[in-house]
Amino acid sequence: MATSPVAGAVETVKERLSPMLDTLDETMRQGRSVFVRGQYAAEDAAAAAALRIRRRPLSAVMTAAGAGALVGALVGFGLASVTRCRK
Repeated sequence: MATSPVAGAVETVKERLSPMLDTLDETMRQGRSVFVRGQYAAEDAAAAAALRIRRRPLSAVMTAAGAGALVGALVGFGLASVTRCRK
């Protein structure tokens, strides 16, 4: 039985795409692996931070207040300079 020209073209496309699809599969596997490792690292960091906060709550509150004041000052200065430029 002879193969049709369309079937032959499909086989040619499959042969050409096969290495690319294999590479894509490997890249997807590696990406999932990196994502899972990152997820575990984030969970570990969150648990460590929670433990540090439980051990030294006053230090955690003071650090958060300092960071909030710094961010607030930067935003305030930024907004003030933007509104001055418009006038």
